[in-house]
Amino acid sequence: MKTIFKIIEIINIAALMFVLFGGYGLPFTGGLQVLAAILFVLIFPKNKLIYIYFALVILFFSFWDGGFGWLFVIPIYLIFFLTIIIYHQKAKLSTS
Repeated sequence: MKTIFKIIEIINIAALMFVLFGGYGLPFTGGLQVLAAILFVLIFPKNKLIYIYFALVILFFSFWDGGFGWLFVIPIYLIFFLTIIIYHQKAKLSTS
């Protein structure tokens, strides 16, 4: 479990690095973060926050028309939300 959790952290850090490319990096960031979230849910299926993350991802893609409008606030929020979920779980693991 520790190895997979470390892989999730590395994927998330790599995804955050793509944010530096602005709008061009967002698809890579989103793809890597969804991959990290899938691995996360396989390891921690009882974590409720990860299901909120997936609901927000589905909500975004349900309403997205392919443009770069105000709706792109959601992916930016999701980038930080998944990072918080991962490191919150890491803190829970280190205290137990």
